[in-house]
Formats: sequence, structure tokens, C-alpha cells
Amino acid sequence: MSSFAKTNRDLKTKSNDNIYTPLPVALKMINMCDINPEMSVLDPSKGGGVFFNNLPECKKEYCEITEGLDFFNYTNRVDLIIGNPPFSLWTKWIAHTMKLTDKFCYIMGCFNFTDKRIRDITNNGFGITKIHLLKIDWWFSPSYLVVFEKGKESIITIEDQRIMCESCNKRCKRGGKGFEMNKCSIVSQSIS
Repeated sequence: MSSFAKTNRDLKTKSNDNIYTPLPVALKMINMCDINPEMSVLDPSKGGGVFFNNLPECKKEYCEITEGLDFFNYTNRVDLIIGNPPFSLWTKWIAHTMKLTDKFCYIMGCFNFTDKRIRDITNNGFGITKIHLLKIDWWFSPSYLVVFEKGKESIITIEDQRIMCESCNKRCKRGGKGFEMNKCSIVSQSIS
């Protein structure tokens, strides 16, 4: 089986990887990116073309696996990457994105906008310079439209350390499984 046929088969079995972005969302993302005619812009997963077809004047390119243009085979540096990556490939997708550009804008579901993922991106020198929260009625969860730029200060910060219980300085059962939210479960057990 050819790699193209295998990839198409995989796309059909992963329905969350083939979800088109609504036009108003794509337009909002495009507007967040301050695109000018001199910029080279890549739509990494063109799909129906909602990003590619609505980009303002610029040097635009696209990838689309169903057309045999695999994003992971793309190697040119570009000024901006904008799109809606496949759900099952997030970590690999972002790693490849950061090799190709110093600025990208992706829509991220709240379950993809994790502290670990954001920490990995910021540890690679990218800051979050714009963010917009929205809810698409028929999507599973709220989504974030996020612009990341290399070498720019982030508008949000990430706590590097987990906040532990101030009484025992551990991950006690405080707040879980019948334990009170405002009392250390270890200290409460030792008192009774």
C-alpha cells in the first residue's frame, strides 16, 4: 500500500482530524495575523480552503494530504503558518511548525491548549502574542485562536511549579474523594 493510500485510510478512521473550520473563525484568525503582501503564508492543511482562499494579498502556499501534499514533507521557511491542524497529530504538528516559521496561528481546542504543550512552545522561544476564546456550537469544547511569535514576550505566563497543599507541602487528597477543599487531608486525618 502506498504511503498516500495509507494516510488517506488513516484520515477516514480519525474523524476528529477532518473537521473544517467555519468561515467566521478563519476570517477572525486571518485578521489576528496582520498579513501584508510581502509575507509568505502557509496553510498546512487546506481542506476546503477556508484559510487559503480568504488570505489577503500575500505569497501563499498550502499543503493538503488528500492532494498528496504532506505538511511533514514541507521544508520551506515561511513568515506565517495559519490553520486548523489534525487533532491526533498536535504534538508532532507543532514541532514541525516551529521548524518552518517564527509566527503561527492555530485554533486549539481547550483540551489541546494544555500547560505542557504551551510550555513546550514557549521553551522553544515563542510567546503568545494574541489569543481569542470562542465556542463553535457543534464542536466538542471551547476553542482558542492563538498567535505564537518567536522572540516575542508572551501575554500569558505559565507557573513552572505545581501549587501544593500549604499544610503538608504534598499532593494530599485535599478536595477529592470526600475530603474538604479548604483543609489538608493529611493533617485532618492525623487530628481525628
